[in-house]
Amino acid sequence: MTGARGLVPAVVVVALLALPGVANGATVQGIERSALAKLKKAPVDAPTKTAARAQIARAAHLIRTLPNGRSYHVLVALRETASFPGAVTQPRALALYGALRANNDYFAAHWAPRDKTDIVGADGVVYRYFGGHSFRFHPLANFGVLNARATAGDVEGTQELADALIARGVYQQGGGIAWEYDFPFGGGRAPWLSGMAQAVAAQAFARAAQAVPERATDYLREATAAFRIVPRRLLTSVSAGPWIRLYSFSKLPVLNAQLQAVVSLQSYAAATGDTQAATLATRMQNLTAATLSRFDTGYWSYYALPNEPSPPDYHRYVVQLLNRLKSADPRFAAAATRFAGYEKQPPAFQLANAGVGQVRFWLSKPATVVADTAAGPSKRLALLDGWHTLTWKPKRTGIYSVHLTATDWNGNRTQLDTLPIVRVGKGSFAKVTPANVGDQGAPPFVVANRAAVTWPDAATVPDPAVVASLAALPAPLFLELDTATTPTTAFAQYAAALAQQLPSLGYLVVGPAPSAATAAQYAATVAAVRNAVHAVLPTLAVGMTLDGAVAPKATVTALGRAGATADVVAFRAAPATTGGQWTQPNIDQLTQAFGGVPPPLVLDSPTAAAVSAAACSPGIAGIALDPATRDAATATALASLARGITVCPGFAVAPTLPTVEFPTTVTSGTSAALQLACVRDCLYVATLVGADGRPVVARRGSLKGGTAPAAVALPKTQLGQPSYTLDLRVVSTVNPGSIVELASPPLTRAG
Repeated sequence: MTGARGLVPAVVVVALLALPGVANGATVQGIERSALAKLKKAPVDAPTKTAARAQIARAAHLIRTLPNGRSYHVLVALRETASFPGAVTQPRALALYGALRANNDYFAAHWAPRDKTDIVGADGVVYRYFGGHSFRFHPLANFGVLNARATAGDVEGTQELADALIARGVYQQGGGIAWEYDFPFGGGRAPWLSGMAQAVAAQAFARAAQAVPERATDYLREATAAFRIVPRRLLTSVSAGPWIRLYSFSKLPVLNAQLQAVVSLQSYAAATGDTQAATLATRMQNLTAATLSRFDTGYWSYYALPNEPSPPDYHRYVVQLLNRLKSADPRFAAAATRFAGYEKQPPAFQLANAGVGQVRFWLSKPATVVADTAAGPSKRLALLDGWHTLTWKPKRTGIYSVHLTATDWNGNRTQLDTLPIVRVGKGSFAKVTPANVGDQGAPPFVVANRAAVTWPDAATVPDPAVVASLAALPAPLFLELDTATTPTTAFAQYAAALAQQLPSLGYLVVGPAPSAATAAQYAATVAAVRNAVHAVLPTLAVGMTLDGAVAPKATVTALGRAGATADVVAFRAAPATTGGQWTQPNIDQLTQAFGGVPPPLVLDSPTAAAVSAAACSPGIAGIALDPATRDAATATALASLARGITVCPGFAVAPTLPTVEFPTTVTSGTSAALQLACVRDCLYVATLVGADGRPVVARRGSLKGGTAPAAVALPKTQLGQPSYTLDLRVVSTVNPGSIVELASPPLTRAG
């Protein structure tokens, strides 16, 4: 637990302190009298009253004499003291007037600090500043510091702060001691409690007992008293399980509070043997593990349910807590890795069809989005994740590009061009230059049908029955050619002869996968097979296999020393990461075997989850699956992969257009139409442009990837110019990259 943590981010709580200005002619003198009157009636010892009166008088003097920018904060502190709604008891007086003194001392010499600045007052207690207001006694910050001092073995510092906090603990009806927040916060009236702070208090006092053995009895008593409040008053329920109340006045399920409470209660229970605390911590831990997915957007974390995004500092805090828990509970390991990865991922986009003059997009995580276009003024917006629509109303006819830049809270950035905004009508603009029509963008994944053949020792040609069985498999074919004995020249001859007889063959790899000990011989065998096959089929991809379960790092290093060469690497993932095994291909670790430029990867027999992950893995050229083992989940993952509908932060994919067929003529009063197909899901805008460069009519739409070519028909219009051009712009719907821009040759007007 770190002492500098606040309780809630600004995006969750609209107002930190609901304090009106001085109203109804109230004067500093009146506030001073109110504070003194409240103190006079309080059951507080004489030394505390004397010190408090002195601080009230000092505050009034500072308010009158300090510059406005400093006196205001003292005024707020004095008024909070005077208007505290509860009865002023001895513990509360120490907290209230200790905070007043801390404000007097600080603002007598300083201007306002940054929000959430902590200072240590003359009494050794931590006070936290809330932007635009004042320093307040902050229990969580204090127990964070007490934890740190006790852990560091600072006996004197531990005892000083522990004793000061004991003096400020408020006995609760029904038993237990609580450390109160004595200022209004997030809609809660003072005084209020925090379950997170109470859990950390129990942990901190238990540690203080270990650091200061002569005071162990006192500190353990305080630790137990701090914990007793938690199960009685500071729990709520999520999915029928216990969740810590960050604020006693709210049931909001906050992730960092629950994780910290689990860590603190486990520590307290281990130090004291408190079985009730241990049982509660276990129940809370189990509930948290089962509920983590609800706090995970896939691209960022939620601070609180149902959908409050975490500011960066709270997100990092959650990652720290998940990493602490994962060593004893592997259920938190995957989330810790995912959440840490989100900190470096740029925002991701999806695009959707929109109305005239609009751009509609989905944003994966909170970010500041800047939209630049000549269609109208630039827009700069702070947006949360989800769908958003931007609108412009260009005054002149034209085709207007739109450029988006999204920068997330950690500074990660994504830029892209969306489909242009088209306004048709009168006016003259630059002519469209015809472009060549052909395949555009990156190639799609290849999903190959896997088969394996074991080389008959010494054979140089394949059995016709083997060839026939392989030829019966659908194309493209992925073939692993295995040998049970040490390969000879005959093995390479057999491979070349087999490849020649299989027109559907897309990949040929040598098996079985090597180990570090066999890497040198294996590299020589692959080289011989590759040379023999390329002599007859120069473009066939010939390569090697790598087993993630067989010491892959050592094997790759040995292959590198052996000078291994390949057109493709077939990678089979290990079932789990243990002892250095690889569960997913790691491009960085593969580079050492191939001079820094690894060949494309083919995932060999991946699970459905691995197929889904492949959509966001660079360098993967294909997937090899046994046709007989494809289940429904794998089929769904393959369909999603083929259509390119998996959101991948940091990826930008240009559309691939297997079909673009423009008409050769256009007719007045008749729809101009073109044929279009996309490999991945795409959006398009087709515009009929006159010879004078004026957009006449346009059509926007979307296409599902992998479907038959569709007719894109533009609205009917009367045509008066002798020729026109069809301007086509296409962009990927998901992970949009560069826009493909094509134009037809001049289309003669017929009729």
